[in-house]
Amino acid sequence: MRPAFKLLADGRDITANIRDRLLSITYHDEAEAKSDRLTLQLDDRPRPADGAHGAQHVALPGVGCRLELSLGYEETGMLPMGSFLVDEVEHSGPPEMLKVTAKAADMVGPFRTPTSRSWDATTLGAIVQEIARAHGYQARLDPALAAVPVAHEDQTNESPMAFLHRLAERHDAVVKPVNSMLVLAPKGKAKAVSGKTLPEAVVRMDRLSTWIYSHKARAEAGKAKDAKGPAGGVQTAYWDKDAAAQKQVQAGAAPHQNTRFACADAKAAAADAAGTKNRKDRGAAKFTCTTIGDPRFMAEQKLRLQGFRPGLPTEWRVTIVEHQFDAKGYAVGITAELFTPEQEDVGKAASTAGQE
Repeated sequence: MRPAFKLLADGRDITANIRDRLLSITYHDEAEAKSDRLTLQLDDRPRPADGAHGAQHVALPGVGCRLELSLGYEETGMLPMGSFLVDEVEHSGPPEMLKVTAKAADMVGPFRTPTSRSWDATTLGAIVQEIARAHGYQARLDPALAAVPVAHEDQTNESPMAFLHRLAERHDAVVKPVNSMLVLAPKGKAKAVSGKTLPEAVVRMDRLSTWIYSHKARAEAGKAKDAKGPAGGVQTAYWDKDAAAQKQVQAGAAPHQNTRFACADAKAAAADAAGTKNRKDRGAAKFTCTTIGDPRFMAEQKLRLQGFRPGLPTEWRVTIVEHQFDAKGYAVGITAELFTPEQEDVGKAASTAGQE
């Protein structure tokens, strides 16, 4: 099949204008809060102008120009990859080359500008909703995470994006602007941040250009020497003011690994223990591969391996997808961690902690 792309600049189709100058298109899609990125590299050597004695360069895009990319194949059609705003233009040589980088359109502007304020006696959902309204987003929240109480939190010279990312990480979640929505969602559920269940992706070994499976051989903290399956549990300490004593909140079965820092209360400790266990279980192994380009691959998908040797895990959570389109064709690089269907419900753990 013949790889194909379509590129709009501020709504105008420029595909034909750059087709014979295109060196590469790279689209980086990441599951976490980092902005999705688009990079174009173009041959910018001057060429004779039609019917003139001068020379022409490729049109220079302005910072802030909106780019819309679609990828696929001429025989099967293309799928939209997203909308991006140009934030850097680089001209280099020799030979003369133009590099254009752009970030996801929903991840720019005041949302990334540092500010300071304090939050008291509220919930995680209320914080996300207030920040969403202030920046023109519509909030879409996972109910359990939205209900998590927040006794006090300081946002000190920190952008709303960085602040929300810090709170989400604490609860094994992601906060990300998508299509004018600000979404709060748990990680590792094989769902888009919009809440939509993603189709499972399947890769066969005989369809891969390269692959690497790795599982670190060192003994994992919180896991008994002869234990099988996911690593053992996690416990986080907190100071109980009423009892004037240090206590622990646990997630998962023994043996329990102690987290590095203590928390202010039982709810924060419960979220920390449950989130740490989830990250530890998912991160126990890593899988990377390069395969034939397919615009249906996306971050947060559940990835299933077929045709590999026995003993390797077959279910994975996609964390990064990089679509690469150039003269060699269309390829996709995938990075994934373990998919753990029985992971801890961090929102529920935080909301119910300390209840007798």
